[in-house]
Amino acid sequence: MELWVSIDILEGRVVRLIKGDLGNMLVYSNNPAYVASQLASTEIDGIHVVDIDAALNRGDNMEVLKEIVKSAKGKAVQVGGGLRTRERVEKVFRIGVDRIVIGTILFKNRELVKELIRDYGPERLVAALDFNSEGIVYEGWSMASLMRVEEGFRLVDDLSLKYILMTSVERDGTLEGPDLRFFEKIPVERRGSIFASGGITTPREVKMLSSIGYRGVVLGRAYYEKLAPIKDYIKAAKGVAGAS
Repeated sequence: MELWVSIDILEGRVVRLIKGDLGNMLVYSNNPAYVASQLASTEIDGIHVVDIDAALNRGDNMEVLKEIVKSAKGKAVQVGGGLRTRERVEKVFRIGVDRIVIGTILFKNRELVKELIRDYGPERLVAALDFNSEGIVYEGWSMASLMRVEEGFRLVDDLSLKYILMTSVERDGTLEGPDLRFFEKIPVERRGSIFASGGITTPREVKMLSSIGYRGVVLGRAYYEKLAPIKDYIKAAKGVAGAS
């Protein structure tokens, strides 16, 4: 299983929002590029970057993104947040990003999604099916799609997208553990295309998601608070004996 670590950017800083709440924010670094360089020296599979300002329609962090890609030294980088127009998508790909994560345009502009698949290939787009107890949410988690998760899967199938990122909004940044009950209900045949995210805390949780067939996980706050060495999370993702 793949292990990615998230760098969430707000006003040029590395932060974590608890459950996506701007009023409940932890700041971890004023130097995102340095954080990326540290991650580049590990054996994680990639760096997952979220431009929170762009997601919330309050500007963007394009210059910071450029520095992160440069500092990643060839490590895979995927970027999400505010990718709602062709112009912005093209800008992000031009700086060397490997994949983008799209949410809002899945529900509001499917024609654009089809164009992006045609121009960049389905393997370079990740569908964000972020969820809470009501269903799928988008637009910086501020809007409900009125769509159940099963309908989201059908949408992904219709668009022939290859990868899905599923973040539990109610667990994100909480260190309460992933929503395992939810992830265990996902059909087994789906799991090989899904990256699980939200609340992941221990290597044991990573190992559990790996053992039930998920393609990958995205680690956030647990990495920054050093709850376990990053090598332990990597071992758990790869199914190395002794990882716990």
